[in-house]
Amino acid sequence: MFASFWNRNHAHKTLERAVKNFQAMEEAEKEEKEQAALRAHSSSNKGSHIASELMASTQDDTTLQDIDRTFQPFIKDDVVVPIITKEVFPCTAEQFFNKLLNDDSMFTHQYRAERKDTDIKLEQWHIADEYSGLLREISFRSLCNNPMCPPDTAMTEWQHSVFTANKSVLVFETVQQAHDVPFGSYFEVHSRWVLETTSESSCTIDIKVGAHFKKWCLMQSKIKTGLLSEYKKDIELMLKVARDYLESSKQVGSIDRNNDETQKNNNSK
Repeated sequence: MFASFWNRNHAHKTLERAVKNFQAMEEAEKEEKEQAALRAHSSSNKGSHIASELMASTQDDTTLQDIDRTFQPFIKDDVVVPIITKEVFPCTAEQFFNKLLNDDSMFTHQYRAERKDTDIKLEQWHIADEYSGLLREISFRSLCNNPMCPPDTAMTEWQHSVFTANKSVLVFETVQQAHDVPFGSYFEVHSRWVLETTSESSCTIDIKVGAHFKKWCLMQSKIKTGLLSEYKKDIELMLKVARDYLESSKQVGSIDRNNDETQKNNNSK
């Protein structure tokens, strides 16, 4: 009799735990849908203003701590881990945005072309009330190297950029969603770049990345490990293309200045 009572009590507690876990999963999934809807809504509020002007209009007295505390978080900070720390980069944080991320920059197209991504659609930066700074959406098709995946997959990436008040620190965050890979709807890739100006021509870059799982899946551990390895390679390529792009821009700027000077000298004769 005692054994029967114990078994019945144990089964009841197991069922209670299962119900609580199911309810927690449902609540978490509901929150994820709300976050996805918020990003989609924010991305639909597009404007035609110049990104640098929009960014300047959102500064006020914002500090890095204000970004973390005051506004709706754009990524899940608890899932990202450091992959690049204090790497020196040959431009200021403000120049990084203006030269590489601004609407008129071709850097993103060059980086995506280097990765052999196709069908790239790059929207303009715009202000969103839900977040500080600026947002934009990018879509493209990306090659898959995993034998479990199709040859390529549709990708959507939401980007968020915000400066501190004196523009000495740029926070650049991304949320990436793969649409055609196995378990692709179960997780997102979150990243956070923090660029801090250290001189008139340089800054340091800290990069964190991680997989945020909206649902539990059997391959969770393997996906996390593979993601970190692949993303680190992508970051190394992205920084290389960025350095080359900046150097090319400097050379073009130097040629333009020399041509202007020559034209002025010819006009004065």
